[in-house]
Amino acid sequence: MTTGLLSGGHFFMKYPALCFFTASLFLFTCQKTVAQENLQELYYSGSYTLVISQASGLIESGDTTFTTHYLKALSEIQTGQTVMAIQTLHDAQEIHQGDQRIERMLAGQYFDAGNYTKASKGYLTLVQKDSTDVSSWLKLADIASFRQQYDQAIDALNQVLLIDSLNLSSLMMMGDILNRHNNTGAVIYYERAFRLYPENQKAAYALGNWYIQAKKAWSTIPICEKMLLLDTTSIKFSKLLGYAYYKTGDPGFAVNWFEYANSLGDSTAFTFKFKGISHYLRLDFESAIRSLQIATAKDSLDAEVHFFLGASLATTKAKTEAMNHLNKSLQLMQPDPSIVSRIYSEQGNIKRLEMEYEEAYSLYEQAWENDTTNAMSLYFMASILDNSMRLSKEALVVYQRYIDALDRLPEKENHKQGTSIRAIVEDRIVSLKEELFFRDE
Repeated sequence: MTTGLLSGGHFFMKYPALCFFTASLFLFTCQKTVAQENLQELYYSGSYTLVISQASGLIESGDTTFTTHYLKALSEIQTGQTVMAIQTLHDAQEIHQGDQRIERMLAGQYFDAGNYTKASKGYLTLVQKDSTDVSSWLKLADIASFRQQYDQAIDALNQVLLIDSLNLSSLMMMGDILNRHNNTGAVIYYERAFRLYPENQKAAYALGNWYIQAKKAWSTIPICEKMLLLDTTSIKFSKLLGYAYYKTGDPGFAVNWFEYANSLGDSTAFTFKFKGISHYLRLDFESAIRSLQIATAKDSLDAEVHFFLGASLATTKAKTEAMNHLNKSLQLMQPDPSIVSRIYSEQGNIKRLEMEYEEAYSLYEQAWENDTTNAMSLYFMASILDNSMRLSKEALVVYQRYIDALDRLPEKENHKQGTSIRAIVEDRIVSLKEELFFRDE
């Protein structure tokens, strides 16, 4: 007689179905564990496609474990399948709600996909859970900066610097935002970044560039020299050093460093332009001509290049070519007359509305002088003389000039200036002539 639990054999005989189910469950669990271990081996060996395939099979069979979804999403990220990774992470999030690893990966994928609305929402959730989450604050700053919400970006960066005052990314981003707004405080962050990370080329370049913009080019020179000791093949620092010497009035050293940049493979218009100008300043006109001709071939709209090329050619027999380049320089330096005319017209409108009629008249007159197709400026001049200054004779003359100007315009432009206004002006000319006749003027 047995007491307590049945022996193994008796139990199997009495509950065969239960025993079979238990054995099957145990076997399935073992197989799933082996499959998950295999997924890890495949992932670390770089077999991402196989991981995706096998993980998909496991998930379809009912596998809800974090590891399976995590490795599948990681493999999809590695193979650039951002949309698939987002879907996998969404599925995992429904099963493992509140898991910060999934939330972080999902926010990161939205960020990489350029969906900043959802990415921002994800990162805000993360910093609400952990206010010391530096990486999420940095992402929020990056998103805010892209959206040009610079106050929000600065707030996020200040959070980072409160947590980690040595954070390079935050220092550089803060400097860039302030520099973009011409805030001199940018140098504080660039200098701190360079002081803390003296071998960081981005920090060094940003600081050196800032010094040149701030007309302190002499401070750029030692920075560039230090970085070129660390990296003798840096085109960026060779060019920056050449430009710094140019700005400090040392064209000889400028030429040397621009030529060194050329030898490293640099062929930009910037380098040939300032190398050419530096040659010119040294009175080496032949070398200046060679460099500036290359520069103008690369950028034909640079007025400064045409000027110095023309000035250099003027020392040779190529006087006609020199004149052409100098004329081109003058042409490029002058804004389009129609734009100048429009500016004067807008200013005239402002003064007319403020009832400062003499100033308004003068501005419309300048608008006309700069662009004699802008007939409306004549109309406003006549209107001021007629209605505001009560100078009928003078108004009559300018009204007639307006009609004459319209007649000279092409039909399309004439129509643009306003046929209805023309009719009003013609009627007013008749009325003024009658008024002047009766006044015996």
